[in-house]
Amino acid sequence: MSILDRDRLITAVGPWTSNCLIFDRLDSTHLCARRLMEQLDTEDIPLSPTLILADCQRDGQGRAQREWSSPSGGLYLNFVWAMTDPSHITHLPILAAATLHRAVTEVGIENAGIKWPNDILVDGRKLGGILVYARHGARLLATVGYGINVVVTPDLIGLPHQGATSLADCLGPGDARERTLTLITSFLGSFTESLHSPQKAVEHWKAHLVHTEGENISLQTSSGAVISGTFEGVNSSGHLMIQTESGLQTLTGGDIVEEHS
Repeated sequence: MSILDRDRLITAVGPWTSNCLIFDRLDSTHLCARRLMEQLDTEDIPLSPTLILADCQRDGQGRAQREWSSPSGGLYLNFVWAMTDPSHITHLPILAAATLHRAVTEVGIENAGIKWPNDILVDGRKLGGILVYARHGARLLATVGYGINVVVTPDLIGLPHQGATSLADCLGPGDARERTLTLITSFLGSFTESLHSPQKAVEHWKAHLVHTEGENISLQTSSGAVISGTFEGVNSSGHLMIQTESGLQTLTGGDIVEEHS
């Protein structure tokens, strides 16, 4: 059974979007969003905020072009809109992580944390992840997507050092449709609000990072290099600061692959 209550969803998301695309099966909500953005930009078609949902994905997309395992029983979502304030673009991953964290808390998860930059963890296990993309064409179009394990706990492809969890693991079976509806509406409400006033969301993100200053940490960059040192916090742009043997380094991207005290 689908965890997407389609009739209730269309009504519930009305305050934020009149365009709601729901698929039984899709290659990827992220890829669908990018195709839509390309067509709208190329053909200069006006864009109303659009929500894309799928019951399952054949080619789910994670950060660093990793595959995101996307069987039925997870929530796969992308929100697409035209940005009016380009200055907020660098904060989109932070705003998305903060508002998704609030959403899972509203569902009932009391001990969720944020692994830099925007994975949602519960007791060190991955509950969900976020992917952000912007298209700089005639207009600035952006999409924020996330995947949340609701009733299934898939393997984390390409991340052997980390386990996964789901809402069902953490909270028991419960009403998956009700939880999913809450995740969607809470995220949309908080995220669209944060676009107009981001500072509160940025502070929420900082307060719920799972990392503590002074702990040993290792980060793998997109080139495959591993940088190790001690966590020294994040700067105003959300970039990771690591004190290494060669000095303080500020890193804009990568994956934290090892943490130890």
